Amino acid sequence: MKITPLEPFGADVEDIDTRAVSVEDQHALVEALAEHHVLRIRGQTLDKAEYARFGRTFGDPIDFFFTKDLDPEFPALITISNSPDLDPGRRDGASFWHTDGSYEYMPATSTMLYAVEAPDHGGETRFTDLTAAYEALPDAMRMQIEGLKARHMLVGGKREADETPIKLDPDEAGRDGGVRAKKRASERPVHPLVITHPISGRRNLYGVAGTPYGIQGMEPEEGERLLAEIKAHAVAPRFNTEVKAEAGDILIWDNLATLHRATPIEYSAEDGKRRRLLRISTQGLPPSHADRVPLFKAPEGHVSIKLA
Repeated sequence: MKITPLEPFGADVEDIDTRAVSVEDQHALVEALAEHHVLRIRGQTLDKAEYARFGRTFGDPIDFFFTKDLDPEFPALITISNSPDLDPGRRDGASFWHTDGSYEYMPATSTMLYAVEAPDHGGETRFTDLTAAYEALPDAMRMQIEGLKARHMLVGGKREADETPIKLDPDEAGRDGGVRAKKRASERPVHPLVITHPISGRRNLYGVAGTPYGIQGMEPEEGERLLAEIKAHAVAPRFNTEVKAEAGDILIWDNLATLHRATPIEYSAEDGKRRRLLRISTQGLPPSHADRVPLFKAPEGHVSIKLA
């Protein structure tokens, strides 16, 4: 296995067959993701069963709630595409800074996209490095936010002018995603603004955009102002990078140490313009690092809504 760092962060992984990854390579991949935050594993040929099995390298796969996109045989796989048949309300829905699953008690710790098809132009995912952003905070700000926890909800975060606006009300009777989406939207977890990464041991910001709508112990307006200040710092261009998954690539990112957003794309079925990805998100600790202390814990008596 060959790992080549990218600038300013991320890494390409080559000379590995993800259909049969050794225990040693599984450990190395988890460590590499914690170090580089984003991995692009080049040139893979996987069927859905092989891909679903590989996803477990990074934790327990999450059954996604959006039933229109679920694979009927593998509930942890969803299809992301730029098909022109998608209704306008679902287009570019991820083109805003966010952390996957931060609106849940048990958030996603990693997300991966296996590119079945990729357009000749466009289709990049943008990332921001929350470790570098934390380390660049003024000392006074680091002291101010230490120990603070943000309140999260599915459509909680404020969007900026260059981000896709919030389109869906989670309490709307006919909301896409059905009953499971409504149950997930009803969760109101609180997560620390600063965490110690369970694999790297480094400190970084966490979940500071997309779903936070307030800060525990602060008046609403005061909390919103602080969240806006932290987000503006964290997503500054100096902490950003863009990576594209070409056909056959698996793009993986660490949800504990990054924010990400899709870049707007043309919706087309033409050759050279199609984009089709299979997504897996995982939660909890990777099997190779199961001896670490987990960051998140569901409330006592809470039943997973992913399987409801």
